Amino acid sequence: MKKLILIFLLLASVTFGQTTFFQIVESVPKETSMERSHLPRTQQVWLNMINNAKSTLDIGMFYIANKKGEALEPVLDAIKNAASRGVKVRVLIDSSFYSGSEKSADELSGINNITIAKISFKNSGGGIMHAKYMIADGRDLYTGSANMDWRALDHIHELGIRVKNRKLAKNFEAIFNYDWNNSDIGRNTIKENISFDEILNSYNELSIQTKNYGSMTLFPCFSPIAKVPEGFSNERDELVNIINNVKYSLHIQMYSYNTRDEFTEIDKALRNAAERGVKIKIIFSNWAIRKGSTEVIQELTKVPNIEVKFSAIPEHSSGFISYARVEHCKYFIADNNISWVSSANWERGYFYGSRNATLEIDNKKVNAALKKIFLADWKSKYTEYVDANKTYESVKRN
Repeated sequence: MKKLILIFLLLASVTFGQTTFFQIVESVPKETSMERSHLPRTQQVWLNMINNAKSTLDIGMFYIANKKGEALEPVLDAIKNAASRGVKVRVLIDSSFYSGSEKSADELSGINNITIAKISFKNSGGGIMHAKYMIADGRDLYTGSANMDWRALDHIHELGIRVKNRKLAKNFEAIFNYDWNNSDIGRNTIKENISFDEILNSYNELSIQTKNYGSMTLFPCFSPIAKVPEGFSNERDELVNIINNVKYSLHIQMYSYNTRDEFTEIDKALRNAAERGVKIKIIFSNWAIRKGSTEVIQELTKVPNIEVKFSAIPEHSSGFISYARVEHCKYFIADNNISWVSSANWERGYFYGSRNATLEIDNKKVNAALKKIFLADWKSKYTEYVDANKTYESVKRN
């Protein structure tokens, strides 16, 4: 009997002693107080992933936008170097955005071991490939709000998560392969590589032990609803479910918001939560100020228990930078345990028409870390309360 107990204790020590690498990843605009954050920066995390890749690198992005001498250039160089040492690189980007404007992806074309595919989501309600994730060696995952854009690394506030876990990475790999098969070059050439039992969702969460945050459970969810493979959770349902079940508080940071095209699920859930006594604080970027959105946001300020602010990042000392100096984060925290880190903005098209990806995390320390980011912003000089009676003008983007 003593031998059996000893064996059990030894096995338990091995099982529970194994830790999963987990990071909260942030991009912060230069010359702002956000630079005080000690979280790892997106560029350094991407470089570490790429430079340590040994066999494969799969990159799913909205687009690629480089500028000579800026922060994305070392990332693209690292991708080229990875390919030169034999790493098989696949890059999947949105076809409509590439066709219409940004062509920096061409810097990676024609290079041995790098294949670039473009996907259209136009038949999914006019949507786009809007997810932003990277998988190295089938085990090292980054997902979040940052586009592969030089501005997203130095001039935009972004938030993401990095996890080294094969089970989780395999779920993102399955979505990547699903989309690759529907790309301009995929033509259903990639065979399904995930079993139903391996799919992580709200009924089959991943449990991990981490060094800095302790034990946690998490799972991914995706959009658009019509192109979420069987077994995977969809973002709209999981998002609304969290809000419907929150008990005390919600802290939300979101790039854009509206209820167009009868998309009222989130708005109704927020109002119902506030009516139950849930204290809700929301920060919207000032890029959310536009006709049809501003009015909806202003209406939220009239609801008891809901406070709303707009954020505005000041111009860089070098002068105006187009499509930059904005808070592009899409995350929220519920009560003191649930965290949501996503690529999806809160508008109908992102849930019904576009590919997006989210990690839902149940862990108090992660929740507290994200709350610290939120409250620093909430109390900063970059945010101000939304005035329900003010006429707001859209800000200059380009």
